[in-house]
Amino acid sequence: MTQRTVFGWTLFGSLHGAGPTAPRLQSLHCDVHLERALTRLWELEEAPQKTHLTYEERFCEDHFDTTHRRAPIGRFIVELPLKPDVPLGDSRDLAVQNLLRLERRLARDVDLRLRYNEFMKELIDMNHMQIASETLNQTYYMPHHPVIKESSITTKLRVVFNASAKSSSGNSLNDALFVGPQLQQDLYTILIRFRTHRFAVTADIAKMYRQICVSSKHADLQRIVWRSDPSLPIQDFRMVRVTYGVSAASHLAVRSLQQTARYSSNGCVRAVNVILKDFYMDDLLSGASSKEELLLLQQRVSEILRESGFELRKWASNCAQLNASISNAAENISHYIVDDKDVHALGLIWNTEGDHFTFTVSLKQPPVSLTKRAFLSDASTLFDPLGLLAPATIKSKMWFQDIWRTRVGWDGLITESIATKWLEHRIELQQLAHLKVNRWLGTEVSGSFTQLHVFADASERAYSAVMYARTSQSDGTITVALISSKT
Repeated sequence: MTQRTVFGWTLFGSLHGAGPTAPRLQSLHCDVHLERALTRLWELEEAPQKTHLTYEERFCEDHFDTTHRRAPIGRFIVELPLKPDVPLGDSRDLAVQNLLRLERRLARDVDLRLRYNEFMKELIDMNHMQIASETLNQTYYMPHHPVIKESSITTKLRVVFNASAKSSSGNSLNDALFVGPQLQQDLYTILIRFRTHRFAVTADIAKMYRQICVSSKHADLQRIVWRSDPSLPIQDFRMVRVTYGVSAASHLAVRSLQQTARYSSNGCVRAVNVILKDFYMDDLLSGASSKEELLLLQQRVSEILRESGFELRKWASNCAQLNASISNAAENISHYIVDDKDVHALGLIWNTEGDHFTFTVSLKQPPVSLTKRAFLSDASTLFDPLGLLAPATIKSKMWFQDIWRTRVGWDGLITESIATKWLEHRIELQQLAHLKVNRWLGTEVSGSFTQLHVFADASERAYSAVMYARTSQSDGTITVALISSKT
């Protein structure tokens, strides 16, 4: 038998043929998070790949084209891209068991219970979640649990719905759905383009998924069980908006966002292109070469997205004129503009006042025993998508290769020589908090001319490449800026 525990999936049961005098315990454990961390360490260095749509991805695109429609107020109404012949069995009993476990957890944490109830009440009050009635449609119930993100300035608690929970047929809702292709440009490309604008702006879409309605024929596939207090009867609800945790949600949300731009009657080609190219999920990173152009762009993009119920918020810019304009336009809207000068921009920290990137190194206390597992966890906390910190991060990659060659297990101790070097290095990493890298590359100025200079080298231990922008201004001034590096 298998059971999902706090340690992951656990395999247990009787062993046929085992001798009575030799009791044994067998277990199988797969650390997906560790595997993903190792993969991400090298994926950041890969160049973007030209992708071609698979049959499933093409199906999702065609399915959206032929099934989506718009409500009278402009919001998109979408259908889930269901696979043929993937049966869903009973899932309510498992959802009820999950709710009872959740209630025991909430009973031990009063603050968590209040925040959870508040989140669910908001879903009901906004009519994003409705009481479910008897239906002839196929149903599926999603377990749900809280995720806490204290760094968020808007929603610190988010309820996540588990559409991967198996029904009695052995299939989950996510098993029965096509996922859809990656439609937006990669993070690296968006960040590089963000650095080319003299005046830049960031924002995100408030509750992006929940601005898109799910067709009534599929809403019963997004059912949950809930009650605000254990003394009340358990009620069945259904989510009538695109829901986080459903595998097709990302594609449906991004496709609706981009279709909004294509349907727009605004007539501003630049604003349409920004929506198509400068969004990474719900995050906007864009800009312009002049203050006037930036002000107009902000207005046009907002107008287009508002046609489909998408509201941009948490605006931030290095243009004081734009900040003042946004503040005056929305004095009563919470979090409409970012108060802090340090803004999170796709994993980087952008200081809008000085218009530069800064870096945080959040290393915990070093473990008493430095194992291979602990080393990877420690080394992968430094997120550097543009390679601006490559001279520091390449050291940990080389040491990790040395560790790998020793064939030590994940929980085995690494050699003392590498451990000493790493502990000394992680102390030095704290100095990166004082590093500032200009966001703007100095390009896109009238009368200027920019050259790209690329240097590459290799040794027995590593190889790397770095790119700079050398810009000559009309007055003879020359600026050089680090664009990116790969190691």
